Amino acid sequence: MREQAPHLAQLAVRPSPASGSSNWVFRVGGHLALRLPRSDDYATDLGDEITWLPTLGAGVRTPIPRVEFVGTPSETFPRHWAVVTWIEGRTPTNLDASAQRSLASSLGEFVAELHAVDTDGEVGGAERWGYRCGDPVTDATDAWVDQAAATLSDLFDPTQVRLAWARLREVEAATGSRTWVHTDLSTENVLVRDGGTLAGVIDFGGLGVGDPAVDLLYAWDLFDAPARAVFARAAAADEATTARARAWAFPGPGLVTLAEYRDSMPERTVRLTRMVEAVAADVGVRLR
Repeated sequence: MREQAPHLAQLAVRPSPASGSSNWVFRVGGHLALRLPRSDDYATDLGDEITWLPTLGAGVRTPIPRVEFVGTPSETFPRHWAVVTWIEGRTPTNLDASAQRSLASSLGEFVAELHAVDTDGEVGGAERWGYRCGDPVTDATDAWVDQAAATLSDLFDPTQVRLAWARLREVEAATGSRTWVHTDLSTENVLVRDGGTLAGVIDFGGLGVGDPAVDLLYAWDLFDAPARAVFARAAAADEATTARARAWAFPGPGLVTLAEYRDSMPERTVRLTRMVEAVAADVGVRLR
C-alpha cells in the first residue's frame, strides 16, 4: 500500500480471521479490508470480483463488498490485489428458530435480487466459471460420492450414502435462464445482526453465471426445515430448483469436504455432518 496506495498507507493494518483458503485478508483501518490472493487461480477469481461487484452491488439491497482500490503485480506481491469495504456482522451460528426464520427471509430476498441482476450477455456454465456453474449431477459427482462413501465408512453406512445419492441425483435439468450466482453462501460468507437479520454477504470469489439452485445448497447447513421453507419461498425457488439444490449440497460441500477436513476442522465437521444427514433425510434415508 505504501507503493501503490499511499492514501491508505497511514491506516493500521492487522490480520483478520476472515482469511480463508483463497485469500489472505487483513483489516485496514476500521472500514476496509485488504485481500491478497493465495494463487494465480484465486487471482483470476479476484479479477472477476473486481469486474462484476459494482454491477451486482447496484442490483441488491444487502451490503456486499465495494472495491475501493485495485493493486497491480509488483516485486512486493506478484498478483493483483484489492482493498474492499469491510462489512460488520457475525457469522450465523447457533441461531434460534426465530432468528433462523429472519435470516431465511432476508437471505432469500438477497438471492432473488442477485438472480435478477442482468448478466449482460456473459457466457454461463462450468467451462467459464467452474464446476459449480455447471450441472449438479455429473460423472465427477458420482465418483465423489462413491469415494466419500468408502472414506467415511466409520461415520456413515456406505450403502445408505449410495442409496441417498441414487435418490438425490434423480433431478430435472434446469430449464430456466442461467443467472448470476454467488455459489458459496456458507456460514463463513453470510453475516447477520442480532435477531438473525442479514447484515451482508462477502467473498464473491466463486461468482459466476449458472444454475440458480446452487445458491440454495447451504440451506441444509444454515436452517432447520421450517426456515428452509421460508428461504425457498423468499428466493422464489420451486420444488425442482430445491431438488437440484439438495443434489448440489450432498456431494461437494457435504461429503467431500467432510472427508478432506474432518481431522483439521472439527467445528465444520459437526455442521457438515448435520447437513448431509438433513439432505438425506429429505429423501427418506438415514445415513447411520
